[in-house]
Amino acid sequence: MLQMKKDEKLGRIDIKATINKNEIINIEMQLKNQHDMEKRSEFYGAKLVTDQFKSGKKYIELKPVILINILNYNLLEVPEYCTKTVTVAEEHREYEVVKDITYYFIELPKFRKSKPRLANMLEVWLALIDGEGGLIEMGKYKYKIIEEVEKELEEIYADEELKALLDYRQSADLDRDSALYNAEQKGIKKRIRETERKNGKKERTKRSNHRNC
Repeated sequence: MLQMKKDEKLGRIDIKATINKNEIINIEMQLKNQHDMEKRSEFYGAKLVTDQFKSGKKYIELKPVILINILNYNLLEVPEYCTKTVTVAEEHREYEVVKDITYYFIELPKFRKSKPRLANMLEVWLALIDGEGGLIEMGKYKYKIIEEVEKELEEIYADEELKALLDYRQSADLDRDSALYNAEQKGIKKRIRETERKNGKKERTKRSNHRNC
């Protein structure tokens, strides 16, 4: 089962999937660093667990939750482009606990630098997501499913509602960047004026002291 949630106000698409009725997957892609990815992912993980509860349900019936965060920027200070996080016992790091929520952070800049050769399906999917034409063509020879996925993507991109949402998101990003730039420029100009005012005041004080000597 696949669900796509559109939030036009924020220009965001969250994809939620259930695999074999046993695992709940949440996939999100962030184009720009909003400096909230870790907290955001933690919140989503908790929500996907609590949303499963219904009257009379037992804890043992909870389905495992997997959160996949595909980032167009580097977040973690590790060399690998795909990082799986687990919770372990403090004094026994080899012992994993709280196994039902798993987080993956996939960083596209690191993926590009790794010079992928499509040695596995993860590299193929990331090449497709990243729009690497040469790698995608190479992937078609190795994996027939890539052609099927491309056709489905063409149908998705032809969706007028989705296109409008993507256009809105791009426009919102441009507006935000412009606002931040203007605010930064105003801040710079304000600091320059304050510096000039302070320097002018110091110079006047020096001249005044010189006349008094």
